[in-house]
Amino acid sequence: MLVADLESDIDDCWNRIGVWGAQTPRCPELDRVVHCVNCKVFSAAGRKVLDRASSEEYLRDLTEVIAGKEKRKYESDIRSVVIFRLGEEWLGLPTQVFQEVLKLRKLHSVPYRRGNILRGLINVRGELQLCVSLGRLLGVVRGETPGDNVVNGVYERMVVIAREDARYVFPVSEVRGVVRYAVDELLSVPATAMHSGANYFRGMLHWKDKNQERHVGCLDEELLFAALERGIA
Repeated sequence: MLVADLESDIDDCWNRIGVWGAQTPRCPELDRVVHCVNCKVFSAAGRKVLDRASSEEYLRDLTEVIAGKEKRKYESDIRSVVIFRLGEEWLGLPTQVFQEVLKLRKLHSVPYRRGNILRGLINVRGELQLCVSLGRLLGVVRGETPGDNVVNGVYERMVVIAREDARYVFPVSEVRGVVRYAVDELLSVPATAMHSGANYFRGMLHWKDKNQERHVGCLDEELLFAALERGIA
């Protein structure tokens, strides 16, 4: 709101005479109300200011402020997952637990560890890392993976995940990449989802992969790492 507009529309007598009326000539109303804040003329001017239509400049500035707050709020609700495939199941894990994607490499077996989720040891840059079967933990039956399923050369890979002091490697059929989503986009896990794997899901994400609609099971990293730790004990 411009000062010039106020001066043209409102008789601001308090600015000319003074709020205490010490000047001469003195406002006759001040003998009764003592101070301008108690005067009905001052109150009426205030109401007129509040009732004025907002200027285009003011509305534009206010819109930018609100839009900025909404953007910050929206960005705080954004999450990201790395989407990958195990057999025929599409899964996602928070990006912060992913460290790298590896080519398949030689697996060193661990004696007397048959039947659990620990598959063996993998050499990653000179360090032996625990290799686990995420499919066995989640109850995913490994499906057939014909050659035409290869996407951008990412096919039959191993991924390294880490959280705090825990670090694991597990093989995957395919790694698709990072997908961002809003928290309220996460859907409840349907009853038809994998029975054992559903226990580790944070929710289901509806994901449009080019021309295909897919449902991705977003894994809860805290539950997953706790289960992996129990599984290798």
